Amino acid sequence: MATKPKFDGPTRLIDPLTGRPVRQFTMTGNYYVRATATRHFWGRVLDGAVFLAAFGILSLLVIPVRKAMENSPSLWELAYSNGFFIGLIALFWFPALYVYGMIWGKWGLFGDRAARMRSVRITDGSLSGPWLGGWRVILWSFLPLYAVFMIASLFDGGVEHTPGYVPLDLDSGVAKGHAPVPDPAIVAKEQAEAQAEAQTRAQMPHLYGKAPDARS
Repeated sequence: MATKPKFDGPTRLIDPLTGRPVRQFTMTGNYYVRATATRHFWGRVLDGAVFLAAFGILSLLVIPVRKAMENSPSLWELAYSNGFFIGLIALFWFPALYVYGMIWGKWGLFGDRAARMRSVRITDGSLSGPWLGGWRVILWSFLPLYAVFMIASLFDGGVEHTPGYVPLDLDSGVAKGHAPVPDPAIVAKEQAEAQAEAQTRAQMPHLYGKAPDARS
């Protein structure tokens, strides 16, 4: 039974526009370039800021609801209970996160567009989709673990917060359809090593009039 090829790690190629290392999706072998750690970090920060701003605006809807409850004698107890309204806002936190994540998993968010990146599966470059995207955003909301991942992304070459995903650089030449090129640094190093080995062989003494690597 034939096994599917598994690609992993960097290649000997670089992006023709950005000069960044080119990698391969682990199952398909297609090329991609990771977004830089800085762009990834600030893109996610922007996503968080936009969500907090949107949720804050929605939370303001509680004010007219509370005023309406104050006009109803049967709801006075709840109307003047700060704990009730705080709990009500908290109750809508995770559904709002999930909806935000559904949009992100399907179309991408402001941070992705501003940073010119997209989170895709490391296996084949596909999107997470709306349902899984919602759960991923909920998982990210648990601080301080999320903050640790965000800061760690500055010290890693574009690490993603969810295992199996990678931030794709949409500004790379590969993403725009250009073919990757050999890394000149690796090529120069290999040529230098080959020349050094050839010189070493040439300086070795000939035995019985034969070259050092002669068989007979």
